[in-house]
Amino acid sequence: METEITQNSRCRILLVEDDKIDQAAFERLVKQQGLAYDYTIAGSFAQAKSILTSNKFDVAVVDYLLGDGTAFDVLELANDTPVIFATGVGDEEIAIKAMKAGAYDYIIKDVQRNYLKILPQVVEKALAHKKTADALKQYHNDLEALVKERTEQLEEEKELLAVTVCSMTDCVIAVDVQKRIILFNKVAENLTGWKCREVQGKIIDEIFHPIDEKTKKPGESPIDKVLTSGQTENGSDRDALITRDGSECPISATAAPIRKNDGTMVGIVMVLRDVSREREIDRMKTDFISSVTHELRTPLTAIKAYITTILRDPDMPEQTKHEFLNVIDEESDLLKNLIEAILEVSRIESGTVKFSREPVDITAVIEQVLSAVQHLAGKKNIWLKADIADQLGVLHGDEGKIQSMVMNLVSNAIKFTPENGRVTISARRRTSATAAVAGGTSLLQKQESVEPSQELVISVSDTGIGIPKEALPKIFDRFYRVHRPGKQIKGTGLGLAIVKEIVNMHGGRIEVESELDKGSTFTVFLPLNTQTALYV
Repeated sequence: METEITQNSRCRILLVEDDKIDQAAFERLVKQQGLAYDYTIAGSFAQAKSILTSNKFDVAVVDYLLGDGTAFDVLELANDTPVIFATGVGDEEIAIKAMKAGAYDYIIKDVQRNYLKILPQVVEKALAHKKTADALKQYHNDLEALVKERTEQLEEEKELLAVTVCSMTDCVIAVDVQKRIILFNKVAENLTGWKCREVQGKIIDEIFHPIDEKTKKPGESPIDKVLTSGQTENGSDRDALITRDGSECPISATAAPIRKNDGTMVGIVMVLRDVSREREIDRMKTDFISSVTHELRTPLTAIKAYITTILRDPDMPEQTKHEFLNVIDEESDLLKNLIEAILEVSRIESGTVKFSREPVDITAVIEQVLSAVQHLAGKKNIWLKADIADQLGVLHGDEGKIQSMVMNLVSNAIKFTPENGRVTISARRRTSATAAVAGGTSLLQKQESVEPSQELVISVSDTGIGIPKEALPKIFDRFYRVHRPGKQIKGTGLGLAIVKEIVNMHGGRIEVESELDKGSTFTVFLPLNTQTALYV
């Protein structure tokens, strides 16, 4: 293999030529014209193959017919190096085949070797072509890298958005300006009853049916309001959603436009929140105010009437006057108890409950309560029974609040038991591995097991009207009263809420079992012989 490297080279040329005369003519051309070529000469395909294995060139000039191959063989090894075919065979078919195969150009050799005169221009064009191709390739690579980077960023942002939306506790639904659904999170699935895969691309009106909770008439969608006004819009405070199964769910709805940087609206995002709990609390508070008003008015009216009667009749017989004063005294007690209940709830909510801690004689407490309610039970001919075991242990707590707890439970039992019924209160001590969690209320739920401990168990059972199963989770809520169409019983909905708080303060728990028209049993579990700090 013959090789010559010129000084101050700028272009790397590979000449593949098996004719020694043509090789020499090429070298003379480079020298005479002072071409800035750093050239390598290969006298055969085998030499060219060996050279191309470890070297790169800007241009390759290849004789078509070589002793051990052709220019097509070199072309296959040249990769992206421009290849110029040079041959004395002026075959148009070969030229077309070469160009189709990827050769940059095709020149015809002549006997006088005049083709060498045009070779520098062809090489120059090949270099320019390669430079342009390299620039395009680099641009393509840069563009491809940029697209990949932006795609990865979009995927990360999309994933972050998806995680954020899915982790939200509110229902999120997004639509385009044609109201086709484009986003539907997990909470939306749970609230509406529809699956994301089922609603993608659907018109929102097909699955979102708001109504007025009071009139049951169709309501206006906040999305339609946004499309009209172009501004953030809210639903009404009486909105309810008709879910997939036809049930109603009170909702709070807000919708806002989604805009591009130029302000063009491209969609609307709507956030829905289940406000069943808030509406229920509002209803309970309204019922509470109505109930308290009635409960206050009734005894006050009676007191006012009896006092007026006494004042108008100075000569009223003493026996009649005494009977009237007894009624006034009883009605005053009712007022006092009602006001105390309201104040107790207020103290609990404000965190100003006073709590004393001392040994409590639970037997004496139960006896005092039974004595106090005896006249109430007697009016309905209800049999009161006490079943108090010996050796109950020492209960450390607030005696006044324990008495209030027992009083509320027994009074409720009498209130909700028809005439000739039975109310039983029992107290016993037991060893239990059940953990009493301060602040918790259990409705027949198993608790976490811990080391065996001593508990005081107080149960109040009745043969009354019972509690509907669906109401059991709510009966300890403040202001809640069981809805009993046609036989609603007076009350404020505070008694059991106060009982629960007292039980929580003593680190205990309360459970309830009930069956309609057969009665209820409330069971309180309080820890014994413990110096554990009480929850207040």
